[in-house]
Amino acid sequence: TCTFMGERSHDAGGPYRESWSQYAQELESPHLPLLLRTPNGRHATGQNRDRWVLHPGSRSVVHQDMFVFLGKLMGIAVRTRQYMALNIAPLIWDLLVGERVSPDALAGVDQMLRQSMHKIRHIEDEGIGEDMFAYVVMETYTTLSTDDRAVELVPGGAQRDVTFQDRSEYADLVENYRLHEFDVQIVSLRRGLATVLPVQQLCLFTGEELETMVCGRPYIDIDLLESCTEYSSCSADDEHVKFFWEVMREFSHEERSAFLRFTWGRSRLPLNAAGFPQRMKILNFNKNPADQYFPVAHTCFFQCELPQYSTIDIMRAKLRYAIFNCQAIDGDDTGVGMQAAAMGWED
Repeated sequence: TCTFMGERSHDAGGPYRESWSQYAQELESPHLPLLLRTPNGRHATGQNRDRWVLHPGSRSVVHQDMFVFLGKLMGIAVRTRQYMALNIAPLIWDLLVGERVSPDALAGVDQMLRQSMHKIRHIEDEGIGEDMFAYVVMETYTTLSTDDRAVELVPGGAQRDVTFQDRSEYADLVENYRLHEFDVQIVSLRRGLATVLPVQQLCLFTGEELETMVCGRPYIDIDLLESCTEYSSCSADDEHVKFFWEVMREFSHEERSAFLRFTWGRSRLPLNAAGFPQRMKILNFNKNPADQYFPVAHTCFFQCELPQYSTIDIMRAKLRYAIFNCQAIDGDDTGVGMQAAAMGWED
């Protein structure tokens, strides 16, 4: 079970699932030194701008223990299908399963670097020859890591200038470094995974397949959700229920994910109907006037009490407010819930 200090919650599944959502949220933030936004995301160019990579500068013993623990969490996610909503770049998943990655894969995390190395290799196409090279390319045998540290590519590289003759060697070294700068962190993640999964068999999967096993799919399939929904004291033919499903189909991915977290404590669906450990239940909400009330969620049981709103606009506005402003699990009036609410850090 999971206890949220200061929140009136009694765990029957909801707080536990919510804790997994919080893990991913905190990992993809400045609060933990394990993940960094891709350079593409920081520079607003190329693919995977919303993705994250491992922090190559986090190499201390404590950091490596943290990566091992993250690997354990990933393994538990695979075993229990309690998916982690992590947006890690494809390159990292490929490295985790042991795939051989080519320099072309760098474009998926740092397109500007890939383009720069291509231009240096083929600088003669720009009309720049040996006589002009030193005036245009003023580089030494160093590069910036993903966390913006200056790194020597060869011993004494900071004092060695790149020349026209060795420009391809320099580009190869830069790309090779950037492909392997996460090696220490990958080893630690695999150590953690190995405590839960037969890590030697990861090579049987693609990086994309491992990502799906750990994270599920980010897209919220409303047709799948509707097919796994049942009703109590209302029906799918009721007008306000029809309003609900119409609004859900209008919602963006972010809004759908927020609704799922509001009602179930998780932000991603199972991969198929067979993976649902419980069906969503829409309950009738009897208080009047309905338009003055918000939906009520019971995250432990994947239930939503849905008022009989008079228009689709009111349904949309009330749902949207609830899913973004009512995320705390703080309504359990049980003894356990009251005890959790009274807890402080000293407990």
